[in-house]
Amino acid sequence: MATNPRHGEREALDVGQETRKTGEQAAQTARAMGDAAVRATRASAETFQRNTDAAREAWQGGSEAAGRIAQRSMEQLTKIFGLGGETVIETLQQTSGNMQAVLESTTAIAGGLKGVAGELMRFAESRAEQNLDHLNRLGQCRNLHDLLALLTRVVRDNLEAFLQSAQRTSERTTEMARTAVDRMSAPPTAPR
Repeated sequence: MATNPRHGEREALDVGQETRKTGEQAAQTARAMGDAAVRATRASAETFQRNTDAAREAWQGGSEAAGRIAQRSMEQLTKIFGLGGETVIETLQQTSGNMQAVLESTTAIAGGLKGVAGELMRFAESRAEQNLDHLNRLGQCRNLHDLLALLTRVVRDNLEAFLQSAQRTSERTTEMARTAVDRMSAPPTAPR
């Protein structure tokens, strides 16, 4: 029994169309997953930001309370030991200056963490967008060679972007630590 050549062409055409539809559906699913990942990343970054702000506010409130407690303690010690005049004032000013330095260092750390969180958020968003673009191209691959070339590019692009982001994060972290140390190492000053 002879096969109809046109029937074979139609079958090949049907298979090609089904493959293309499957690729488009996979790309659509990947886009939806990428969008969900971006939303989740944004929500995580916002939560991290709120927690950082809450920690900074708690630290500020704690250091203000510690300053008040230190002042009361000095007043009590003054009464108990009969200290007076310039010694008490200098001690209170130095204590207050030290507390200010701690507060400024903590503020620098909180600001640095905010910058690091922003960098991580930018990295996650850009990778999600790039990977969605790559998934769209996946449906356009016609053979194994094209597929392997695209996958190699995806891995290389992701690794390169990660390393660049890690470098920027490291630079921000180093600057944050340097600023905090500088503020802590500065000679105590009177409160502002």
